[in-house]
Amino acid sequence: MDRKEFLATTFAAGLGLAFAPGLLSCTSSVSNRTVFDPLNLGAGNLSNVRGNISRYTNKGGTVGIFETKDGFVIIDSQFPDSVQPVLDGISVKGKPVLYLCNTHHHGDHTSGNIAFKDPETKILAHNRVPELQRKAAEKSNKLGEQRYATLLFEKEYKIDLGNEKVTGYHFGNGHTFGDVMYHFEKDNVVHMGDLMFNNMIPVYRTVDGSDSRNWIKVLEKAQKTFDDDTVFIFGHANKPELTTGNKSNLKEMADFLEASNEFVLKAITEGKTTELLLKEHTFIPGFANRTTPERFAGFLDELRKTLGG
Repeated sequence: MDRKEFLATTFAAGLGLAFAPGLLSCTSSVSNRTVFDPLNLGAGNLSNVRGNISRYTNKGGTVGIFETKDGFVIIDSQFPDSVQPVLDGISVKGKPVLYLCNTHHHGDHTSGNIAFKDPETKILAHNRVPELQRKAAEKSNKLGEQRYATLLFEKEYKIDLGNEKVTGYHFGNGHTFGDVMYHFEKDNVVHMGDLMFNNMIPVYRTVDGSDSRNWIKVLEKAQKTFDDDTVFIFGHANKPELTTGNKSNLKEMADFLEASNEFVLKAITEGKTTELLLKEHTFIPGFANRTTPERFAGFLDELRKTLGG
């Protein structure tokens, strides 16, 4: 069996088991590789992505879950209450969380860090994340409700789990100053965090490091770094089933940001205010799929800051 046949087999098997009740401890072997039965969760939306990697949506950013024979690697933590079903499911399996990896500092990705009570769990993030997380917590009076990453890196960090290697990449700021994507190399799955919003207007705050021009470069580098077989997990989508995709989704996001830049630059040149633009448009021309009305005005205003208008 070649690699693509193997991946297709494990993917199909995972989908078939994704919501099977009561299967918590037995395992099966596919092509000499142990594939674990999925977590049994009482809340949220859990589905297999590929092999032993699943994605979980509830409240906040998409959580990535990877199981090994020795424990779990979790990507992002949502909020304490919304991530608790994941922790409850993990506790039944009797394995520790080896690593919790944050993709960036925003509260819907790091507030749940404090729910990971095991002091042995290593928390990994870009080196700007604790500082940004702390500043955000000060503004919201939640300093006492934080757990910060202590494994910090600038450009790249490798976790060697034996049968799987996980590499964190910081290709520069796009959504925030501390954006990291995590590549599960054997299963060839990449968690993009909020560098990817699917069918939505992205959260865009220049004070946090949002930069549409650099964001495009980050997405282009990701397309060059990973191959056509890579499956991507997205931080947000308008439907849970759309929180996974492929390189074409990354290109669409980059194209959207490029079109947004051109749209706002044209408005600046023509002296059009955001208020006038909102009377004329409800979405970026050519991207009617990306309609998040409550976020559109702020997105346009913040783009003006990036583009000098």
